[in-house]
Amino acid sequence: MKKIILAILSFYCLLSTSMANSVVQNLDYTDALEEIENPHIGFYRPVGKHFTPKGNKSSNTWSNLTHLRMDISEFSSNAVISIDKETGDTTFGVSQSLTQDMLDAFDSMLDDVRKRGKSAIVRFAYDPWYNGAKNCDPEQSVILNHLKQLAEIYSRNTDVIVFVELGMYGSWGEMHSSVNATNANIAEALQTLLVATPPEIKIGVRRPDIVAEWLKVNDGNDYSGFDIDSEKFKKALAEKGDTIYRVGMYNDGYLGSDSDLGTIGMGASGHKMTREMMVKWLETYSQPTPYGGELVANNNGDNPINTPEYLSVEGFRTHTSYLNYEWHQPTILGWKDMIFNGNDTEYSGCDGYTYVANHLGYRFILRKSVLPDTVAQNENLPISLTIENVGFANLTKKKRVTFILSGENHIYEIFPNDEIDPCNWLSRLSDVISTSITLPDDVETGKYQLYLRISELGDFTKDNNRYCIQFGNPSSQYNSLFGANLIGEIEVTQKSSAKNICHSTEPVCFINGDELHAPACDELEIYSVDGRILFTQKALSGSDNIIDLGDFTENILIVKIKNNEKVGVEKVVVF
Repeated sequence: MKKIILAILSFYCLLSTSMANSVVQNLDYTDALEEIENPHIGFYRPVGKHFTPKGNKSSNTWSNLTHLRMDISEFSSNAVISIDKETGDTTFGVSQSLTQDMLDAFDSMLDDVRKRGKSAIVRFAYDPWYNGAKNCDPEQSVILNHLKQLAEIYSRNTDVIVFVELGMYGSWGEMHSSVNATNANIAEALQTLLVATPPEIKIGVRRPDIVAEWLKVNDGNDYSGFDIDSEKFKKALAEKGDTIYRVGMYNDGYLGSDSDLGTIGMGASGHKMTREMMVKWLETYSQPTPYGGELVANNNGDNPINTPEYLSVEGFRTHTSYLNYEWHQPTILGWKDMIFNGNDTEYSGCDGYTYVANHLGYRFILRKSVLPDTVAQNENLPISLTIENVGFANLTKKKRVTFILSGENHIYEIFPNDEIDPCNWLSRLSDVISTSITLPDDVETGKYQLYLRISELGDFTKDNNRYCIQFGNPSSQYNSLFGANLIGEIEVTQKSSAKNICHSTEPVCFINGDELHAPACDELEIYSVDGRILFTQKALSGSDNIIDLGDFTENILIVKIKNNEKVGVEKVVVF
């Protein structure tokens, strides 16, 4: 049976928001050049852990971004655990499944990271105490089984884990110095972990030729198929689909030479993997995936590329988001004593370290904020923001955007009426965010400060401001209590009276069964009686636009049609 819908009231009025002035807020819209600790990016500090089959305890020394170097050598029969100095007897690990005790300890470590509001890059290896041992990993079947076990932990901790460096093979998990570390084996391990984990888990391998093997675009030592414009690469994309965006790389020979100390250049003469191939792949298909590793000393003679100036060009293309602060520290500390001479006027004259530190990962700068000077209690508050991402990289983990209205006696956290995804605020681009918020029913009149909050849960009363993102504007515009960025001030006034600003007219729409027929207009909105937006559609161009109301459960609906400077309102009752 069709619903019977009766229009019982209609009127036509001036948009009440047109009575308020749109004001560019009095804020500092520059990059303050301050080094800030935002989640998931920056210089990391390493933490090592040697796991045993039983008796494991959690480690608890964390930086804002921690590199967890997890040693599971005791689970490999090829790993030398100890040598008796007197007898020379050698103790090896035992190839076996990871024990529940070990898995629980690793899970507990990640929970400790979470409780501190920090995040982690994770790498497992069979190199005892990460001392550079060779041929220490077990046979392939054991490695694949371990990855499946670890995948369960990874999948439960997607909020904490920034990146999984696949590791497992060779010295330091860097996929060399091991007979098992063939590209075919590593590609199989990569695919195993991809299948066993959710899309939120991003996985890196040590070299681009391994990615080429995973894509099946190489022909022996011919790597020309890794060129993203080649037919082989395009065919591989069709087969891998969105999985391509989960695969990245960690580079522990970063900027040491033109080949990154052998990271690039595999292949036969004339068909080698080139730096430009790697950079084009990272630039195009690794945007949602972290990239970084360990900076190394200059091995490029009189043409060093481990410089802030070089990074100020290629870093944007590769979306560099993290580096090891402790390696190579002489080079990193040396940046503090040099003036940055790259092409960035905001950072002209600052030291090279500040430039790199402030550009690792994303860095959002509020460039403009426009708000009305007043808004009535029963109105939506329109918001227009211009935000630029000046960082090398993009935000690679999903966040929730909310707005906080803070007055003398009340604080409200409000979700925007339009979806806002900060992952779309891409490096080197500015975004104009136009949205609105619906004020709470119980909002009191008075002056308020308005904040934008980028967080994990979208609830500052529950998530303790973990993983909140601070803009690069002056820190005085960031409220650490809310984990939110100031975007301006607003005055909430008493409810506007329809009697004072409206006059009766013929209905602007009509009802036929379950269908609402509306004229051409700039925007049509349907509200519940308590002010919740149930439906929005913009730019209706036809003279008779049909909206299906059959799925609405509310008994009373408010239909608002905006056109130019006016708004038409229909109140309808559903029997």
